[in-house]
Amino acid sequence: MRVYRLRVREEYLDYIKEGRKRIEIRVAYPWLKKVSRGDKILFNDEVPATVIDSKTYETFRQALREEPLNLIFPDEPSFERALKRFHGMYPRWKENRYGVVAIRFKVVKPDGR
Repeated sequence: MRVYRLRVREEYLDYIKEGRKRIEIRVAYPWLKKVSRGDKILFNDEVPATVIDSKTYETFRQALREEPLNLIFPDEPSFERALKRFHGMYPRWKENRYGVVAIRFKVVKPDGR
């Protein structure tokens, strides 16, 4: 079991705390491709979560087609707006070089569940 520290914007951290955001999608850097079931994530050094599943895709477009949009972006933008958000965060060359990883997770409650 590994522990990964991931930073997210505050608005997304709130969605994570509320249990509304349950999938984190990022460029699949080599170290992120190793994320697997049972690993731990610590979001912004304060919100612990357990990895349920991890899946790689070639592009953000493909990931957004396969994964439930409302669990990635709980404010439910359109497909195209969601895609623009990712392209605003990551240069396309990184997406093309590394691919994309979708990490399903569950927040760990204070009682450990």
